[in-house]
Amino acid sequence: MKLPGFIDSHMHFLGLGYVNFNTDLSSAKSIKELQSELSNSKSKNIIIGRGWDQENLINKRMPTKRDLNLISRDLPIVIIRVCGHILVVNDKMLELANISNESKQIPGGSFDFETGIFTENAIYIIYNKMPKPTKEDIIKYLMTANDILLSKGITQVASDDFSTLPLDYEFVLSTIKELYKKGLLQVKITEQVNLNYNLLKDFISKGYVNKNFGGFRMGPLKILADGSLGGKTASLIKPYENEPNNYGIKTYSDDELFKLINLADSNNMDVVIHAIGDDASEQAINALIKSLEVTKRENHNHAIIHAQLTTKRQIEKMKKWNIGAIIQPIFLNSDIQIIESRIGKRHLESYLFKTMFDSGINVGFSTDSPIEPVNPFANIYTAVTRRSIKFPELEPFLVEESLTVKNAVICYTSNNVRYVYENKLNDGDFIITDENIYSCPFDRIKDIKVLETYIDNKLVYKNKEEV
Repeated sequence: MKLPGFIDSHMHFLGLGYVNFNTDLSSAKSIKELQSELSNSKSKNIIIGRGWDQENLINKRMPTKRDLNLISRDLPIVIIRVCGHILVVNDKMLELANISNESKQIPGGSFDFETGIFTENAIYIIYNKMPKPTKEDIIKYLMTANDILLSKGITQVASDDFSTLPLDYEFVLSTIKELYKKGLLQVKITEQVNLNYNLLKDFISKGYVNKNFGGFRMGPLKILADGSLGGKTASLIKPYENEPNNYGIKTYSDDELFKLINLADSNNMDVVIHAIGDDASEQAINALIKSLEVTKRENHNHAIIHAQLTTKRQIEKMKKWNIGAIIQPIFLNSDIQIIESRIGKRHLESYLFKTMFDSGINVGFSTDSPIEPVNPFANIYTAVTRRSIKFPELEPFLVEESLTVKNAVICYTSNNVRYVYENKLNDGDFIITDENIYSCPFDRIKDIKVLETYIDNKLVYKNKEEV
């Protein structure tokens, strides 16, 4: 079957390639298995693992530095949770980062010397002390991601790449631009520019706003307003279930968030904000509205990324101010087992994807890959069935919020055009699949394979298994 090329409206292109060269911890079912995977690392400088989730471990606890010290006290070890908002390090990495019991905490994040656990803004203390990849490394990561995306029928993405690794944003920008110029990347990228206030001023002063390099263009400012639900760092209006003092983490004060948004908005630059908790959504929506009241911009592409706990009242405000939603139905793949334990009865007003779509706000699909697999058909399956692929034995989650297959494809294609700064779908970007997504049984949607991918009418991927 012929379909338009899929557009993923929020992912980490560079990160997708990068994690393929780290130790994969996603299948670990115990601390012992996690340790075993890390012990197999052949790295002589630093051991980096990613993808663990304490909910998948037998005793449901987070790993700590003591667990990592048993692997090595000589090599620094960093393991990053699947959400990317929490990491754990061993004593050697704490030493390299100059962290002690007396070290001062930083706003919008936390670290615990005794456990080696870092959250939100504090994780950058560690990232900034990790070995910096070379240009050759970056090229390898980018080309790996390009090949993965083409094989999944993704022809265009909106991607956050400037914050993936501790590198100068212009170094990343110039490397991606160079690969396009040489014809080594085919997937089109609209950069979700993740920069702090001072770097954003630098970005604006150098004329990068909305710059188009052909296949690679500068897009909106990307802001992280809170953390993750799985890591209990998403910012909530009411506390986490059975944790009366835990409301999650806001990474900005109201004034700081408005100041950053307004800097972009005043320079004709859109803003997309990572907000998972209902409190973060409220803060982000209000800050966007406050800025729009100043700038009076009408044709903007502001959006909330994730919006998992965004309420019906907040959705109405988004509709009124033309604020879009960039959502990830595939998050239910992992979250379905924890939602109620995190927020109790409030789970009945969460992941309101059909409500968003029916309200008329612009709903775009994405995967936040490598947080979840980048496969569009798995994402569509989850949106349509509200079931988890990882936990098929669990009941569908709020099935009344299911989308039709037709509307799910719209969210993955024509609705996402807005988030990659195109006026309409490119007829020359299309894919050929082995099944008809509109007529096959729902259970087969997740297993649909891409046979061929075309960009600008040029064949850029052919499934060799089907030849």
